[in-house]
Amino acid sequence: MSILNFLFGKKKIIIHPIIGEIISDRIKGNNQTKSYTWLGSITLNNQPEKTTIIMEGHASGPLSAHLSFISQLIENWENKFLPIIEQIIIEKGIDKTEKYSNWKNEFYVGAVVPTNSKKSEFELTFEPFNSENSNFICIEFKNSTIINVQTFE
Repeated sequence: MSILNFLFGKKKIIIHPIIGEIISDRIKGNNQTKSYTWLGSITLNNQPEKTTIIMEGHASGPLSAHLSFISQLIENWENKFLPIIEQIIIEKGIDKTEKYSNWKNEFYVGAVVPTNSKKSEFELTFEPFNSENSNFICIEFKNSTIINVQTFE
């Protein structure tokens, strides 16, 4: 055992059947009341860029509410989530601005991050493929329902 692992604990790896590999912060001991961050990455919609996934949890793994939302997002991205996101973007007129008119081809889901460490509340960020573009679209979910869509420039 290395001195680093002895002092600060080890990272744990879980292989989830839908999400794939999920890696924890360094965990020392088995205190189930202490919170830890768990990280993973996936590819949504066959995009060339990976989506970073952040979940909160404990020493045994991510919270079940977080695993459930991320799993639903992956399994139902193209037939449920993407059409609803597209509908809201059209309703809000976001696609009418030049910066976001081709959002489906110029942006990808860069990150899925919890906004509440204990509940199923997440922020999904569409980031541009072009690194010189600083615009992005933020989608907020609460219990798998979109509650807010914003653009940032």
